[in-house]
Amino acid sequence: MILPDGLHTITPYFTVHDADRLITFATTALGAELIKEKRYDDHSIQHARLRIGDSIIMLNQSTDAYAANVSQMHVYVDDADAAYEIALKHDAKSVMEPNDRPHGDRMAGVEDPCGNIWWFASLKS
Repeated sequence: MILPDGLHTITPYFTVHDADRLITFATTALGAELIKEKRYDDHSIQHARLRIGDSIIMLNQSTDAYAANVSQMHVYVDDADAAYEIALKHDAKSVMEPNDRPHGDRMAGVEDPCGNIWWFASLKS
């Protein structure tokens, strides 16, 4: 199987009410890089791709044909506590404060401005 550069067999896809807001959150709070953007005539996002670390997510603006949905992502970061604090400063809401989990990760959770949940995890030192 041949895949486009940077993509894996499974790629998360978000359909949200405000795609520009999700792009802003991802670039400012998660350090994402916008690598592709196609807009409708009304300037809303038809399709976008963001790189976060070594992964890519895709997203689009919801329409009558494509209803918004809520997703959850598990993201390994260098410092779950720091990622949590940065996300809160960029309009995220706390879902779970940073804590050591029984399975061995340090984790925290936030809800982004579009209602998606991001779980930040780092290996306990």
